[in-house]
Amino acid sequence: MNTIIKLFLGIFIISWSSILIRWLGDVHPLVISFYRLFFSALFILPFILKKLPSQRKNVTKFFPYIFFAGLFLALHFYTWISSLQMTTVGNSIFLESTHPLFGLLLSIIILKEKGSKYFIPALILGLAGMYLTVCGDIHNNPQALYGDLLAVLAAFCLAAYLLIARILKEEFLLLPYLFFIYGMAAIFLFTALIIYDLDYLNLSLKNWIILITLAAGPNLIGHSILNWASRKMEIFKVNMALFGESILATSLAAILLGEIPNVEFYFGALLIIAAILSVFLSKK
Repeated sequence: MNTIIKLFLGIFIISWSSILIRWLGDVHPLVISFYRLFFSALFILPFILKKLPSQRKNVTKFFPYIFFAGLFLALHFYTWISSLQMTTVGNSIFLESTHPLFGLLLSIIILKEKGSKYFIPALILGLAGMYLTVCGDIHNNPQALYGDLLAVLAAFCLAAYLLIARILKEEFLLLPYLFFIYGMAAIFLFTALIIYDLDYLNLSLKNWIILITLAAGPNLIGHSILNWASRKMEIFKVNMALFGESILATSLAAILLGEIPNVEFYFGALLIIAAILSVFLSKK
């Protein structure tokens, strides 16, 4: 029960990501993604300096996993943040929250994990709820289609990233693992900044404060809890719990951004809550 409480606390913190990103305005998604991960790695570093030498052998042995986990995490943040700047919070959250589908497939194929008999119906129920929460906002605007597709790609990358976290749960201490993954992802993103010759230094004081908050809150605390939970429970449960982000993020967007959801949102929210409860309250 303690693990579940911490998991949903992490999801609440993660739900602030979309709000903070919207407050950053037109700051390039690569810049936001880089600083989110760079600051997170920087915050962790003082706590693991003494442990780093003992992790050197594991880093060498499992470097391919670290490489791809960092790549998937970098792609997840870049594609999802880009999506948020191209479409509504509701659409972006809905499509990005299809990651339980990818998580289920990857878990079955790679980890041979299968959920309880309630999982598939719960997943369908959750997706139906997700659709209801945003169906009034779904549009046929060609300019937003690319953003919607990016949100789906972000969903796959998140599922793959969490899968690797579960594979390596016995090989690394949590904080050193997060430092290596965040650092690897930041390297990918910094390389992209250089290639595209983007200005990543001339930012306003307000934007620097938001970027640090984004790194310390949703990323360092929120995503670190997701990694921790992925070590404690089946990955499909973590993915299913993340459905709750859509309710929280949409509610925050209504209060803070004025993006008022349609009436279907409330029915959808009930379906999502029912889907999550059916998975976490089942005996298996």
